[in-house]
Amino acid sequence: MAQQAGLHVDNGIVVDETLRTSDPHIYAAGDVANAYHPLLRRNIRVEHWANALNAGPVAARSMLGQNVSYDNLPFFYTDQYDLGMEYSGYAAPGEYDRVVFRGSVPTREFIAFWTSEGRVLAGMNVNVWDVQDDIQALVRAGCDGKPVDLDRLADPDVPLGDLAS
Repeated sequence: MAQQAGLHVDNGIVVDETLRTSDPHIYAAGDVANAYHPLLRRNIRVEHWANALNAGPVAARSMLGQNVSYDNLPFFYTDQYDLGMEYSGYAAPGEYDRVVFRGSVPTREFIAFWTSEGRVLAGMNVNVWDVQDDIQALVRAGCDGKPVDLDRLADPDVPLGDLAS
């Protein structure tokens, strides 16, 4: 339908960081949008309800002429029996050089960080809670080009909040 309307479509409706399509009078948000992400510096399509929930208000403000951009980090979560996971950021296959683990993988209580040249691209907490804000701060710092000490990142005795500053 979007293609028939003349919109640019490539793995979803292509939009800029304001969620505007190739037609300046049409906006797209949520699962259908392949949006340019200003922090990740690429188009990305995130098919998760949190994206639809958070992108809609940005599209509305953009339609009203406000200077906004959608820069929420991609976020996913799942709970599978006694295993809970939350993932933030974006680490494309082949674009990271190391996965750093913090915690205990055998007991399934850990955080995994995908890194490139010391920058955190993404993080996933597994049965470790209340760390998403810190993980997202590390990813945002990584998007800004700020590396972290990977040995300290792996050390559960170093507060995550101390690493993003």
